[in-house]
Amino acid sequence: MLSTNPLFEDQAVRTLDHAIHGGADFGECITTMQRVPAGDTAAWAREWTATADCVALLGDDAHARGHRVSAAEGWLRAANYYRTAYCFMYGHPVSADLAAAFDREATTFAKAAAALDPPLAPLEIPYEGTSLPGYFVSGGDGVRPILVCTNGYDSTLHEMYLAFGVAARKRGWHCLLFDGPGKGRAPRRASCAAM
Repeated sequence: MLSTNPLFEDQAVRTLDHAIHGGADFGECITTMQRVPAGDTAAWAREWTATADCVALLGDDAHARGHRVSAAEGWLRAANYYRTAYCFMYGHPVSADLAAAFDREATTFAKAAAALDPPLAPLEIPYEGTSLPGYFVSGGDGVRPILVCTNGYDSTLHEMYLAFGVAARKRGWHCLLFDGPGKGRAPRRASCAAM
């Protein structure tokens, strides 16, 4: 058990579930949750952000040393931890803290995406006068089956990579991930822009 608070337990397990595809580390999740009192959302945001910052620095250090795989692995975990940090910040309008946390998630994931082999291809899909962010995950050369994934309310395309993109790639499938209308990036940025 990671927390005696049922909602905290659910969200911590959600994060830890991504360990199967490199998006979390058991020890990092356990030690983070040991610093979070049950029900304390401020401590939740602070401690998950601290863990994400630390792991992102590990990725940066690995990159500086020329260790591409280790860098990508660190950045993937950090991006997932940044997403976890803001899961209790939702409200209307979107707070500046949530928008900043999402930007850290997106920036860190973009570094991981570029370091993967082969790299993920970032996309902007035109949609009703704006665009929907996405990534194309190559399953290999040539014509292959493609899995198209979009997200729900509180998920992001970065989390979808861990949930679907890695598995598709391992099986030789292409995968298109994108934030659907009103999902992922859109509500985290649009509400703040209107403030």
